[in-house]
Amino acid sequence: MQENEEIGVGLSTIMKLTGFLPIMIGTTFLLSPRTAIAVGPELTEYGIFVSKYVAVLAIFIGLAQWVVSVYVKENLHIFGRFFALGFVATICLEIYGWTTNLMEFELKFLFATMIPVSAALVLILYSINPEQTETVADNKD
Repeated sequence: MQENEEIGVGLSTIMKLTGFLPIMIGTTFLLSPRTAIAVGPELTEYGIFVSKYVAVLAIFIGLAQWVVSVYVKENLHIFGRFFALGFVATICLEIYGWTTNLMEFELKFLFATMIPVSAALVLILYSINPEQTETVADNKD
C-alpha cells in the first residue's frame, strides 16, 4: 500500500492565488482610477486612458496565469519563473519611479510594493524544484 507523502499547496494553486492579484488590481484601476492610483486626483484624461490600458493588460496577465495553472501540468515551473519575472519587473518599475522622482516616496507605497515582492518570492520558491511525474516506465519497477 502506498502512502501520500505530502499533501500541501502546489505550484498550480500558488499561480492561481498570485494570478488573482493582477486581476484584482486591474479591476480597481478600471472601476475608479482616481482613487486606486497614488496620483489619482492629479490624473489628466490621458493619464486615465493609460491607467485603463494598464488595467486591461493586468487583467489579461492575471487571466493568462490562471489559464496556465489550469492547463499546463508538465513544465509548470517554467511558467512560474516567467510570471515571477513579471512581478520582479513591476518591483523594478516602482523603484525606478521612486529614484527618479516620478512618484513621491511614501511609506504606504513601500508596503504596497511588498505584495508583488511576496508574490514573486512565493512563485520562485515553489518553482525551484519541479514536481516529478511518475511515468509508466518508472511504475514497472
